[in-house]
Amino acid sequence: MKPEKLSWVTIPLLISVVLSILGMLSLPFIGVLLNIVFGAAINDSSTSASDAQTLGLVRFFTGSTLWIIFFFSLAWTVFQFFTYRAVQEGKGWARVAAIVIAILGLLNFPIGTALGVFMLVGAFDPAVQQYAGR
Repeated sequence: MKPEKLSWVTIPLLISVVLSILGMLSLPFIGVLLNIVFGAAINDSSTSASDAQTLGLVRFFTGSTLWIIFFFSLAWTVFQFFTYRAVQEGKGWARVAAIVIAILGLLNFPIGTALGVFMLVGAFDPAVQQYAGR
């Protein structure tokens, strides 16, 4: 039988997965906006050739950074989803992973902080500890 406070761990994990997906979906729009800004700066009449070259390099590295952020976000979202599934099944490693996710979530003020506090309270509940240790 699943403990009552298990939902204090699983629901915030599921909300974190949804928020991560929404964050990843916003990355293409950020890329388009940055391309518009850099394009306007490069084509400005007051921009010198060396400044345009520098802006082109910054544009390239910004695009590369967005791709790196996308792949790290994708990996983090998959990890959160597998942790969510494993916590529901009562796996011991998933409780520890949920604690790590909750502690890192505390840094994401204000929503991540609230989700992290709920996950920590649920993860340290004795019934949840026993359920995850079976």
